[in-house]
Amino acid sequence: MESTLPSFWHLRVFETVARLESVSRASQELLRSQPAVTKSIVKLESVLGVTLFDRATTGTYPTAAGVAVLVRARKILAAAEQAVLEIADRPVAQPLAVATAITRAHMRAVIAIAEAKSFYGAAGLLAISEASLQRAARQLEQNVGCKLYRNTAAGVATTKAGTELARRLSLIGGQIEALVADVERFKHAEQTVVVGVLLLDPTILLTRAIRELSETFENAKVVVVSGGYDALLKKLHANNIDFIIGILKRPDYDAEAKEEALYQDRYCVVARNGHPLAKGGVVSLKGLREYDWILPQHGSPRRLAFEQIFLDGPSPRAKVETYSLSTIRLTLAESNALTVLSWTEALCEQRIGLLAPLNFEVPPPGPVIGLTTRREWEPTAVQAAFVDALRKASRELLLR
Repeated sequence: MESTLPSFWHLRVFETVARLESVSRASQELLRSQPAVTKSIVKLESVLGVTLFDRATTGTYPTAAGVAVLVRARKILAAAEQAVLEIADRPVAQPLAVATAITRAHMRAVIAIAEAKSFYGAAGLLAISEASLQRAARQLEQNVGCKLYRNTAAGVATTKAGTELARRLSLIGGQIEALVADVERFKHAEQTVVVGVLLLDPTILLTRAIRELSETFENAKVVVVSGGYDALLKKLHANNIDFIIGILKRPDYDAEAKEEALYQDRYCVVARNGHPLAKGGVVSLKGLREYDWILPQHGSPRRLAFEQIFLDGPSPRAKVETYSLSTIRLTLAESNALTVLSWTEALCEQRIGLLAPLNFEVPPPGPVIGLTTRREWEPTAVQAAFVDALRKASRELLLR
């Protein structure tokens, strides 16, 4: 965790002042002096680089940026409180008080120990002395009132409770980073949506949604980030992208991801314009077997669709294996090779004029195209409008 990130305590002070609309009443609830509460708010504003409150004679009221921070802050505090409740049988104090006493040093320590499985290794990961790490780790254990560490042959590792606390604090750390990222976006005049798309993306869907968004928000900017699924999922949880659009993977290993199906696509066999198989009527399996193919690696959805086509007989040779659409496009355009693309991908290629789908029915099912978001994602007005535009474009595609 970076030292520039807000602490749980600063967020709790901020939430209390925002809820009570008063520094004096917040100081009474928190059992702190008014100068101490004011100092915490000033510190948080300095860290985030925005003004969080309008001060008036009648009270202290959140600014527009403050309202945006408040939504995230409440979820972060609730998650921290729940983490304490889950791992401690009898906390030594109120769970929220225990949670908000957890410092960045405490978080770094227990997360590193859970990863390195020893105090020595954790200190090396954090580039601090073992004494400093042990001090933070034991202080956290004392505050929580639960045994977080155990001796093993390799050194001191986390207990089951310690491992679970580390996991939860790591996720909450991501939420704190997301809060800071939200504020950074708020500070910029441009309204930005960052979309992660899988390597073969539904371009028609994106272009239609971008056009509609521009009609509503003329200053909106859409940033498209392409990549493989696992790489995009990491970017999603790091808040580097707002959501992923493409084939839904439904990963059972990621409980923090939420999926929304938009439409079910279908696959088709694609060749260059003027290909010998494009000159006649319905293409036969025998005809498909006479040509080389360009395919993705084994296990990918399009590779599985290819294998389904030739399920009852020998499969033709895969001349090239690649996920790159530009490589596929140029190789097909300069040869008689074939490939499998989704229907929306084929539509895009048909518009460009180099490639066209053949008259052959690929066995269902086709891929389910949809959105993958963080489960706790709270879209801005621009992001929500873009998602609505994607839904509308998907409904229009289904009508074709």
